[in-house]
Amino acid sequence: MTRIKGFLTQTSFMGNAALLASSTVLGQGLVVLIQPLLTRIYKPEDFGWWALYGSILSLAAVVINLRYEQAIQLPKEEPEARGLLLIAVGAGLGLSLLISGFFWFFRDVFSTWLGAQIPGWFAALVGVGLACIALMQSGSMWALRLQRFGALAQTKFQQGLWQALAQVGLGLLVKGPAGLLLGDVLGRLGGVQALWRLLPRSLEGITWRTLQQTARRYRSFLVFGTSAALLTAASFHLPFILLTAFFGAAAMGQFSLSYRITTIPVTLVAQSIGQVFFARAAAARETPELAQLTIRTATMLIAVGLPVFGALFVVSPQAFPLIFGPNWYEAGVYARLLAPYLLLSIVAQPLSTLLTVREWQQALLVFTVFELALRMGAIYWGIATQQMYWAVFLFASSSALVAGISLGLFFRAAGARWADFWRSLRRYIWLNLPALLLLWGLTHWVAGWSLLGLTVLVSATVLLFTARELRKEGLV
Repeated sequence: MTRIKGFLTQTSFMGNAALLASSTVLGQGLVVLIQPLLTRIYKPEDFGWWALYGSILSLAAVVINLRYEQAIQLPKEEPEARGLLLIAVGAGLGLSLLISGFFWFFRDVFSTWLGAQIPGWFAALVGVGLACIALMQSGSMWALRLQRFGALAQTKFQQGLWQALAQVGLGLLVKGPAGLLLGDVLGRLGGVQALWRLLPRSLEGITWRTLQQTARRYRSFLVFGTSAALLTAASFHLPFILLTAFFGAAAMGQFSLSYRITTIPVTLVAQSIGQVFFARAAAARETPELAQLTIRTATMLIAVGLPVFGALFVVSPQAFPLIFGPNWYEAGVYARLLAPYLLLSIVAQPLSTLLTVREWQQALLVFTVFELALRMGAIYWGIATQQMYWAVFLFASSSALVAGISLGLFFRAAGARWADFWRSLRRYIWLNLPALLLLWGLTHWVAGWSLLGLTVLVSATVLLFTARELRKEGLV
């Protein structure tokens, strides 16, 4: 443990990016590895309550510090930065208490709307979870200002470790969703603990008057940053709340597991490739190289994503019950519905920084409103069918449409042409097509772990050939 802690607290300049990325993978990897165990300890409805809890926290997290934490790195003077940190933490803790109290007093109303009784401890955990998020967001920005990348890495690892241990341990001791939610909170507390020692202990140079001046000076983060961030968060998390309300916690638990597991590759790629692409795109902003960079990156991402999400589309209904237990067949069906959207999303998310590079903030805001309206319309249409399958299908279809349209917008921002993209991509489509047809045929002749093993073998082989072709073209 001492060696791990020593590794996570090193501050080599060249290794900072790799340190943060590896700690994220390590922390989240622990959470992912215990999922097959958690699905055998907890019921689908327990996962539904966890998904509802996570959606509420994620929706509120974007505004919990009133976006003042985003400005912490800007001031040249240390007292002003400490003032921003104090404003962000104070706003976060105050809003956490307010939102928790709101849930507490109106939990009967929400219970009627959801069709299930919301216990008082749920409202209390909402407040504790939001307080942890407020402290972590502010503390992380303060750590970035201090360039304490090792502490940030330790935060990510420690949060994943505490959450994994707590959810398993509490699941063996407590029945119901309380173990999942308490484990989630304890994980966040682990992240806060890792950052706590970095927070300044002195308020020297900070007065009520200076805090007011600082808040007014950076109010643009509150006025303009909050609305766009809230719209983006709503487009992702409101569907989970609505699906829980109309179809129940058990159905939501099935969908939340499939969504959480299948979006992991997208999240990791968006964080790693997206950061590198953003730096290169910014450097090539006013040159023809931007279009070529965009086409090369999109081709590489699609080429890598095809064997992964293609295999997911073919075998997920058979794979999920094997890996997570016999109660999770529906989660595998939902994973199949999500696969086309995820393939487009693994390209769209890293390229989204093109709008920032070209300073198309207005286009970004308009597109975010369109994205929210389309997804919410699809969800309400799905609810009208009164079938969870069609609700998920329409959500996944609308999300795929949004991702496809966004790719068109990003290509336009980069000056890239679809014809050039197709010429670069088509060899990888022909490479994957026979493999996917083979897998589809195998599902009718092979079952169980044999099918899963053959799927991994075929996908790995295609990925190997894909990597070789990408290297030949200089795309990796």
